Amino acid sequence: MVKKLSYLNIAFAIAYFLLYLLNSTSFAMIGIMVVIVFNAVVLKHLKKDEPFKSVHFVMGATNIFFAGFMILWVSHIVISSLNYHYFGNTWFYITFTSLFIISILTHFILVLRIGRTINQ
Repeated sequence: MVKKLSYLNIAFAIAYFLLYLLNSTSFAMIGIMVVIVFNAVVLKHLKKDEPFKSVHFVMGATNIFFAGFMILWVSHIVISSLNYHYFGNTWFYITFTSLFIISILTHFILVLRIGRTINQ
């Protein structure tokens, strides 16, 4: 399950970059890169069956931080859509970003559970 979520997160990150972040701020680019690097590292450690170290959990926490900012961005989109009565293309953005956020959060929780069982 973690491997599938890792691949899914990498695909979501690349799609999110291509669809929305081509002309965005550097913070968003860094967040996407952290998501891709963390998921690649998780895949590598699962393949080699190595235990996770504290640096992996710090990288995962930065993923959670980025997911928090994505929640903030989505909430601003929803609020502005309600204020200006505009829901044309925003539904796709809201749905796609929400799935990406849920995938990041679920992946981090599963990595924490696996990390605790491997490290014990």
